[in-house]
Amino acid sequence: MTAPTITTVSATTATTGRADATGARDALAALVRRNLLTTARVPQLLMFSLTMPMAMLVLFSQVFRSVADSSRFPDGVSYIDFLTPAMLAVTTVMAGTNVGVAAAIDHTNGLHDRFATLAMPRALPGVARTINETVFTIIRAVLLVGAAAVLLGFRFHGSVVDAVAALVVLVTLAGAMSALFGRIGDRLRRPDVVQFAGMMVMMPLMFVSSAFAPLDTMPGWMRTMAAANPVAHTADALRGNVLGTATIRDTVTAMSAAIAMWALVTVIPDSRRRTAH
Repeated sequence: MTAPTITTVSATTATTGRADATGARDALAALVRRNLLTTARVPQLLMFSLTMPMAMLVLFSQVFRSVADSSRFPDGVSYIDFLTPAMLAVTTVMAGTNVGVAAAIDHTNGLHDRFATLAMPRALPGVARTINETVFTIIRAVLLVGAAAVLLGFRFHGSVVDAVAALVVLVTLAGAMSALFGRIGDRLRRPDVVQFAGMMVMMPLMFVSSAFAPLDTMPGWMRTMAAANPVAHTADALRGNVLGTATIRDTVTAMSAAIAMWALVTVIPDSRRRTAH
């Protein structure tokens, strides 16, 4: 009599597990669709988020082009080829602040509280934001590289493998930045405050790196900080992919640094959540 009971219970448990997994997938798909539609419904924000990287590339390529005259600048490398891959990393960080603001808006209008009442994992809204940011990261990268090639003479010197590796590294950084700024938005819960806090976090990530100039030209303390900066490692890896000089170690180091930040942000306990419970 015991065996049929165990079989029935096991079958019921398996069915429940499949139903939960299906429900989570459906909820995630709905959240991703909602995020994409929300972005598309604000064409001004969409336009600025996609065109701002190109404007910055044109500006920085002209303002900092004298860096290429330095004796410490890599030989045989044009500044636009040096700068463009770094701008992919920099604009990914800048776009991450939008994730934080979006998270704060969800708290302000009560949508986050409504999510908490639904039968879905708490992490799903953050996962949906990360997927949304990944999609726009790829679109921005295509537009930025295309504009740099057509308008500024950028050339990709790597192989197909380099291109794929660069995309993987960039998407990994996008996930880390989405997690970082999403957590800031969930913690501060006010869009205006999140915007300023995001700037405070964004600036050192962008400028304490080799994005705009070789690290050899910077003070020792900045080089030390850059060693722990995932944006610096991503910029170096992407630049190596573009120039065709990247190694497996460069790619692994960049991904490891981004994943480490991603994991650190994810495991940090949310004091508000603990208080609520």
